[in-house]
Amino acid sequence: MPFIDMFMQKELDSLLDLFYDGVIITDRNGIILKVNKAYLRITETTAEELVGKDIRSTVGMKLYNNQSSTLRVLEEKRPVTIIQRANMKNSYKELMTTGMPMFNEQQEIEFVVNCVRDMTELSQLKQHLNKMEQINQNYLEEIKNLKQQQANESELVVHSKVMLDVREEARKVASVGSPVMLRGESGVGKEVIAKFIHRNSKQAKGAFIKVNCGAIPSSLMESEFFGYEPGAFTGASKEGKAGFFELADKGTLFLDEIGDMPLDLQVKLLRVLEEQEFRRVGGVKTIHSNVRIIAATNQELEAMVEQKTFRKDLYYRLQVYPILIPPLRERKEEIPFFIEHFLHRYQEKHAIQIQITQEAIQVICQHDWPGNIRELINVMERMAITCANGEILPEHLPREVFGNLGKIIPKTFQEELELYEYQGMKRALALHKSTRKAARALQMSQPSFVRRMKKFDAKFKIDQQMDRYYLN
Repeated sequence: MPFIDMFMQKELDSLLDLFYDGVIITDRNGIILKVNKAYLRITETTAEELVGKDIRSTVGMKLYNNQSSTLRVLEEKRPVTIIQRANMKNSYKELMTTGMPMFNEQQEIEFVVNCVRDMTELSQLKQHLNKMEQINQNYLEEIKNLKQQQANESELVVHSKVMLDVREEARKVASVGSPVMLRGESGVGKEVIAKFIHRNSKQAKGAFIKVNCGAIPSSLMESEFFGYEPGAFTGASKEGKAGFFELADKGTLFLDEIGDMPLDLQVKLLRVLEEQEFRRVGGVKTIHSNVRIIAATNQELEAMVEQKTFRKDLYYRLQVYPILIPPLRERKEEIPFFIEHFLHRYQEKHAIQIQITQEAIQVICQHDWPGNIRELINVMERMAITCANGEILPEHLPREVFGNLGKIIPKTFQEELELYEYQGMKRALALHKSTRKAARALQMSQPSFVRRMKKFDAKFKIDQQMDRYYLN
């Protein structure tokens, strides 16, 4: 053979065996002339099985899945690269084969040289990398969700059993579109819970619109809620105006102080809740709105229903899922955490360092906080402004809230108990205006109340000049 005659057999074998890739050479008829060791290793065959055989006979051995780069080179007379998925004797492999034609002087194909590279490990590595990328993507998504959850709960300070239950109730109802009624005293955090429900709901990407029903004049309520068309009434905007229900479409409408809503508007609100459609003031077009309603009140709606100042049908429609938020005095164990949360926010906002002493925290925790969390935050901000050297001390507590009781630091546990009792009695007296009513509220006899007050008044003296308590 001319090609073999040009090179000595031994030198050619040695040269081909230096290649890491497999090499298989055929003539113009597809007869296999030469294979190197790498090719035999890759294909798990022997030279005896291949040399001298027609390449077409090897295609049916499930070696190349009925594909042959040699045959395509012979047919197309150009270089060809294919991917072969080969079922070997002991394994499955993925091979990349490139066939190169070698032409004679008459531009006829004399030989076909195929270089074969084992892509199995690379393919497996690619699959592994794809799998790891998917796992990483899942982790990133989970981290994103956790961060979002943390952000959703960043304003929700929860450390007591009752508030853990409230948060769990809010989390459950967030996943459905039912109306929610938040009950609780003023300042307990009803808006914070409402935002928590919104951010954990299917409406989270929509708007959160808060409406204080007690702050809108009754004459403007309908136009504020449902909007109005151009020229609907004197003084109306020429462009018209979208109402709360349009602005909150696919989001949440938070109706605070729902008990202050006029009766005529209650009828229209009930119709929107039931039919999910309304018309603008002065309009004829029906507007559909998919709005999640969260209502809140600190009033006794049941009594208002009996007095016919609040519609019974609307009451039941909003009471689908009521959540009662307890006052701060019933979860005083959370007060230190509220203090920490506020100071952290205040320090970030103003880039300053503020600390509070344990004595000040102790006095703050003893207070009943009739204004709840809102009052606590206002007092904390005031103390952060007035404190010296970035440290809040008991003397920084506002007198109108704590009186002078904030100035004393008990030295013993007995003194702490007595001071706590004294504070309660002073607050009861300030609230009820007489010793008889204060004693009745504390379930004490009036003589006992007066006697103990005299005892404490004598024990906890006030130095008027220094504005401090001292113990006799």
